[in-house]
Amino acid sequence: MLSLDEQTQIQTPDHTQPLLPIEFDASEQRTHDYVRHGTTNLFAALNMNTGEVVGDCMPSRNGAAFLAFLKKAVAPHAGREIQVLLDNLSTHTTPDVRSWLDSHPSVHFH
Repeated sequence: MLSLDEQTQIQTPDHTQPLLPIEFDASEQRTHDYVRHGTTNLFAALNMNTGEVVGDCMPSRNGAAFLAFLKKAVAPHAGREIQVLLDNLSTHTTPDVRSWLDSHPSVHFH
């Protein structure tokens, strides 16, 4: 059983300057400004039996990205019945995903 979810539009900032010098009586300090390098989308699948997590970052969240991650997540379990728990996001029901599910009868969405 896999529990699958996405976290979208995660910012990927980078500080413009290195850490400020640490003094004996002060904690680590950073400057307030940063450079944005865009966003990423995190896909993750938790194997409910083993606790193992498979994750991947994709530049977009669409049916093709979801299907690519789904294939990666179920590949280690080939030949076994796979129950996939997920939410009702529209990218989970695109024609490509439905077609792939039809050709893989051992994978079931819940």
